Amino acid sequence: MIASLALAAAVAATPAQVKAPSDLLTPVSEPRVAVALLNCMVKQDGYLTACTVQEESPNDLGVGQAALSMISQTQVDLLGPDGKSRAGSYIQVPVRIRIR
Repeated sequence: MIASLALAAAVAATPAQVKAPSDLLTPVSEPRVAVALLNCMVKQDGYLTACTVQEESPNDLGVGQAALSMISQTQVDLLGPDGKSRAGSYIQVPVRIRIR
């Protein structure tokens, strides 16, 4: 009788369903885009210096500060659209950052 109860319990129990890998993934929302507008001076070698944040959106994520930390690695063409040298002048630099 004990053997038949054990057999009945084994037959009645269903194995746990294994989830497919795609079921375990959480959908990711679309990346957001944050924008900062910097005002920077162009050095003689084309690198930017003395940058300040003019605008940032959204303003609660620290996008302006992040853009400031990256901008020193940016080099621009010394000749402006008018063909004159930009060295020593200030330019506006838009920085777009994708946030996931």
